[in-house]
Amino acid sequence: MSFFKSLFNRGEEKSPPRQLEHPKDLQINDIIKFGFTAQSGISNETFKVKAIKTYDLGGDSKKKTVFTLEGSQAIFDLAVVDERGQEFLELSQSVLPDTVEKVFDIQQFVRLFEPDSGVNHVLERIGEPDHVNGWTTTCYRQETGHQAYRHTGDYRERVLSRLADGSEEFDYYLLVSDDRQFSIQIEVFDGGRTEVKLTVYLPISKIEELWPSK
Repeated sequence: MSFFKSLFNRGEEKSPPRQLEHPKDLQINDIIKFGFTAQSGISNETFKVKAIKTYDLGGDSKKKTVFTLEGSQAIFDLAVVDERGQEFLELSQSVLPDTVEKVFDIQQFVRLFEPDSGVNHVLERIGEPDHVNGWTTTCYRQETGHQAYRHTGDYRERVLSRLADGSEEFDYYLLVSDDRQFSIQIEVFDGGRTEVKLTVYLPISKIEELWPSK
C-alpha cells in the first residue's frame, strides 16, 4: 500500500516555500518592516507591497523598479539603487503643492521649469512641516533634467518598450543634496500634472524583516 501511495503522490509534491532575503526581490503582497529611522511615517512601521512600476530613465541600463508600499497610515515608494558599487534603499513620498510651498521658496522652485533658466538650479529649504520630518535637508543641486518613461508593471525579467501598455512619458528633474543622502524627484506629465517626491537614501540594514506573501 505504501508503494502505491508514493507512486500516486509524486505529482502532488509541493515546491519549497519562496525565500525573500533582499528587497530587490520583492513581489506584490510581500511584507516589509523597517527598524528605527529618522524619517516620520516609516520608522518601526510595517508595509505591504501593493504595486510595482518601472521607470525608464535612459534605456535598460537605467531601468528602475519601484515598489509601492502601503501601511496603515501612509504610502511610500521604494527602490534599491546602486551608488558607486554600494546598494541603498531609495524611499520616496509624494507631497502636495501646499507642502512644497512650506519646504521651498515657490518662486525658486518654479524656475526649474523655465526653459531659459539653465540646468544648474539650487533649491534651499525654508521649512520642514511635521509630516515630512526627516525627509528634507538644507540644500539641493540639480543633477538631471530630461525625458523619461513610467511603465505600469514589473519589467525585471522583460525588456522595456515605450509602446507598452501603461507607459507614460514625462519630464524628469532630479536634485540631490551634497552628501547624496536626500533628493527631490519631480515628474511633469502632459497637461502639466506634476508629482513632487521627497526622497531619502538609507542603508539596506534599516530593513528589520522581510516576509514573502503566502
